[in-house]
Amino acid sequence: MAGLLLLAVDAVALALLILAAPTAPHSLDGLFSGYGGGSPQHQQADPTPEHEHHFLEAHNNLRARYGVPPLRWSSKLARYARRWSSLRRFDCVVMHSPASPYGENVFWGTGSNWRATDAVASWASEASYFDWRAQACHPGQVCGHFTQLVWNDTEYVGCGRSQCFVDGVFITCSYDPPGNWKGEVPLT
Repeated sequence: MAGLLLLAVDAVALALLILAAPTAPHSLDGLFSGYGGGSPQHQQADPTPEHEHHFLEAHNNLRARYGVPPLRWSSKLARYARRWSSLRRFDCVVMHSPASPYGENVFWGTGSNWRATDAVASWASEASYFDWRAQACHPGQVCGHFTQLVWNDTEYVGCGRSQCFVDGVFITCSYDPPGNWKGEVPLT
């Protein structure tokens, strides 16, 4: 019964997200304000400078290996990512936010000790599925998380992390400008 209630709450929240989304894609501040509840260990705090540093460092260390410019932290993107991670904490189903105006990588892992470096390493592991000659993913493989990490034109990142109610951690990172444009390659 509790599982059905969580699914119902999650479905209603997602419907409200879609219906209440503003028409201007970059005016999402406050969309989830006040949304939440639950016990204090599941409340999501604003990221500390240390939190920001770990996410930014993990991204920029990887980008340096591929010769692309470092990213800068965006509080606006971090708020957007935190809101999505916070919404997903009810069931931790790995899915992207609907109609996001940003590039986005999502991560979920069981347990509570997942860090920024773990999420970035997970996304970076898709590099083995990227065909550098063809500048595309190998057929039947996923590598869009990796290509977003190293997308040359992306300048900003912001991330959020939530402890799931069901077990685990959900991490979202948002990117602007977004990457993965059809017909374009990540490193140019």
